[in-house]
Amino acid sequence: MTGMQRIPQPGVTWSDFIALPDDDRRELIGGRLKELEMPTDLHEHIVVMLSHFLTLWRKAGGGGRVLASGYKVRIRDDQAFMPDVQYFKSGRVVPKQGLIEGGPDLAVEIISPSSVHYDQVEKLEGYASIGTAEYWLIDPEQRTLHRYLLNGRQLMLEEVLEGEVLFRPATFSGLEVPLAELWNVPN
Repeated sequence: MTGMQRIPQPGVTWSDFIALPDDDRRELIGGRLKELEMPTDLHEHIVVMLSHFLTLWRKAGGGGRVLASGYKVRIRDDQAFMPDVQYFKSGRVVPKQGLIEGGPDLAVEIISPSSVHYDQVEKLEGYASIGTAEYWLIDPEQRTLHRYLLNGRQLMLEEVLEGEVLFRPATFSGLEVPLAELWNVPN
């Protein structure tokens, strides 16, 4: 078989990705489907609590729309993510099948042991490339929240919060998130 070229197989595309069943827990990276780690109870608790605080803020006058895990965001044709929590300002069109163009106004990812590099590098760069204005990266083991803001075409670290402080992001006037509520799962 010397001299024969191997023809590359086409990779998975955005069209393939959005056609997956709703309960498929994979993301699209470089044309391949990447298995996501099964979320822990703490991970899911943080998703619920952040969604709760953002929804209360939205209803109190912040406006917009809050979505939790599962809504797909296209980065490019061979890359797409499903943020743990995302927020869209009032007036934004949020397509039913998935966000094809542009980014959420806020994307939140909760780190799991197998996703550290992926969340800190791949997703940070991906969200910046589509104009996501703000990215919160939460590490339940370290009890930290890293807040990144879009500056030009890069998401830059704005602040790091630790422990049980009260998080008051200036970009969400009036929003208060007591971090202790994120780390402590009720019995």
